[in-house]
Amino acid sequence: MGIESREYLRSDDGPRSFGGTLKGTDVVKGLIIANVVVFVLQLLTARNGVVESWLALGPDVVTEKFQLWRLLTYAFCHSPNSIFHILMNMYILYVTGRRIQSYYGPKEFLLFYLTAAVLSGLGFIVMELVLGHVGYAIGASGAVAAVFIAYAMRHPREQWLLFFVIPVQVKWLCLLFILFDLQPLLAELGGGGAPTGIAHAAHLAGYLFGFLYERNHWHLSGVFSRVSTSKFKLPKRSAHLKVYTPEDEPGNLEARVDELLQKVHEQGESSLTDAERDLLTEASRRYRTRL
Repeated sequence: MGIESREYLRSDDGPRSFGGTLKGTDVVKGLIIANVVVFVLQLLTARNGVVESWLALGPDVVTEKFQLWRLLTYAFCHSPNSIFHILMNMYILYVTGRRIQSYYGPKEFLLFYLTAAVLSGLGFIVMELVLGHVGYAIGASGAVAAVFIAYAMRHPREQWLLFFVIPVQVKWLCLLFILFDLQPLLAELGGGGAPTGIAHAAHLAGYLFGFLYERNHWHLSGVFSRVSTSKFKLPKRSAHLKVYTPEDEPGNLEARVDELLQKVHEQGESSLTDAERDLLTEASRRYRTRL
């Protein structure tokens, strides 16, 4: 079965937007600006590397020093030695992220992207610990991988130009990228490969999260809303609850209605109070329901 024939892809024409408080915000643009700003700071501090030393991700600083912020901040850093690193990531984020943001909505897309970055970082740390490495990771590639595979699942037949020359459908391009990361990682696990200097595990973790998210139609905004509201706020009382009184008994109600009707007969309708009018209205509604 081809990826384009799956049920969750046949209905991708309509947006799956969840709205939220960021409605109307261009999250993709904001993420690109944030990455560029951090990259400029990296360049300005290249001599002492202070920015990168506080934001880069490594297994030791997380598991031993518990600097958990690095699980997210590393995804806003890029190699200051090559402009190609940040350009490629931001280009793919721009092309695919705008479309995915239009489907998910700004708030949901932001949660999706940041969650992908954290899970990609965790994937990198786990693999470094398994392989016994002490390397550090920087780059948005893991989060961008999640966005890219979600895009490929929604637009599998769309063609991109590989090396700006060869037309390739996005689904095959995505598969090619996955194999590019999977092969050297498997080789390392088997003891026959050497480190490549690329965080392949982070990329694969991003692809896996993006695939599961899109396939299962996850909704992160709902999860965070339940955590922030349901667990810390008392449930609201229903507006339809009313206090029981003996007057609500059918016999008492009918007797009270007879009294009010007699009052109208003797004194006129204008003699009724608002409460008495409401009681007659309620009695009329009950009688109609009973019929």
